[in-house]
Amino acid sequence: MTEGFKRRTPSRWGEGGALKEEILAAAARMLMESGREGDLSLRAVAREVGISAPSVYLHFKDRAELVATLTRRAYERLVADLRGAAEGAGGGGPREALRAMARRYCRFALDNPQRYRLMFGIERIEGPRDELDRHPLWMVYEVWLDAVRACRGDRTGAADDERVAKLLWFSLHGIVAMAVSMPFAASGQAMEEMADDLLDLAMTK
Repeated sequence: MTEGFKRRTPSRWGEGGALKEEILAAAARMLMESGREGDLSLRAVAREVGISAPSVYLHFKDRAELVATLTRRAYERLVADLRGAAEGAGGGGPREALRAMARRYCRFALDNPQRYRLMFGIERIEGPRDELDRHPLWMVYEVWLDAVRACRGDRTGAADDERVAKLLWFSLHGIVAMAVSMPFAASGQAMEEMADDLLDLAMTK
C-alpha cells in the first residue's frame, strides 16, 4: 500500500452509484488542480477515493470516458440554467428571454467557477476531428440558436441565425474570460451590463 493511501469504507450492496459520484468528484478536483487532462490517471483517481484501481474500471472503461462524463454533466447543468433563465423571463417575449439567458451565462461562470473551468479551461487531449459533432458543447449552442431564432423570426435565413448565435455565445465567453482573468474581484453587474450591450449589437442585423 502506498504512503498516504486511505482505504474507503466498502460500499454496501446497491451503493455503486454513490461510489461513481465519489470517483467523478475526485477526478474533478484533480483536474482543477492540474489543469491538464493528460495528467489525470484512473490509478491516481482510485488512490484519491481510497479504492483499488480495478474498482474504477467497473464504472468507467478509461480516462476518456471519465472526463467525457464530467464534461457532459457540466454542459447539461449550464443548459438547464439557461433554459431556466429563459422561462423565468415570463411574458417579456423572446428578446427578454434571450437577455435573461445572456445575463445568466455570466452569472453561471461567476457562481460556478470550477464547473466553468471544467468546460472551457482544462488543457485537453486532442481528439479526432470527426468526434467534434458529438461534443456536448453543441447542446449549449442549440439553446442559443433556438433563442436567437425566436427573436429574429423570418427576418433572415438559417445561416444568419447560426452566425448570430455563435457570435453571441463566443463573445459572452470572451466577456467572462476577461473578467475572471483580471487580478480583481469580477463584478457581476458590470458583466451583465456588457452582456446587454452585446445583445443589442448582435441583434441589430
